[in-house]
Amino acid sequence: MNQKEETILVQAAADGDVECFNRLCKQYYPAIVAICYSQLADRDLAEDAAQEAFFVAFRDLSKLKRANYFGRWLTGISRNIAVDMAKARKKENFIPAEDCNSVSKEQDVQDDHVEAVRIIIAALPVKVREIIYLRFYNQMSYQEIANLLGTSQEAVNGRLRRAKKIIAKRLNHRNFTGVDL
Repeated sequence: MNQKEETILVQAAADGDVECFNRLCKQYYPAIVAICYSQLADRDLAEDAAQEAFFVAFRDLSKLKRANYFGRWLTGISRNIAVDMAKARKKENFIPAEDCNSVSKEQDVQDDHVEAVRIIIAALPVKVREIIYLRFYNQMSYQEIANLLGTSQEAVNGRLRRAKKIIAKRLNHRNFTGVDL
């Protein structure tokens, strides 16, 4: 969907057209889940956070001053919700299910490279993880990521380049050589 079509949908949704808002939700859902996942590291919680972000966006759509900033605005809402959920998890001393399973499955790890990359990505700063998840897990273009995050394609390219270097360096420290990033 191009920017003009999106702006028309946002304006119609702001006027109460639920179907137009549903189309926006379908368009943005994978990216918003990725944004939330980069903060929460739990798919189910990320989906919950995304749904809450869409609810808040629908409720507050009349507050959006520029319809062409919908994606950036929605990204900000989702980040805030994910951060709040992450804080709540820490207060509850929450242990993700995958952490519980990893103890019993350590011997069964089939692909050491994938596991090492997963661990390294999880340790990266949130803003770097966001871009990695949007680009490599959601297959978004640099332009799409730039539009969603309110930045330039060059900034996206630079962050991805730096992230790849960090991942390669950390893999080399773990004695994984010849990994192509």
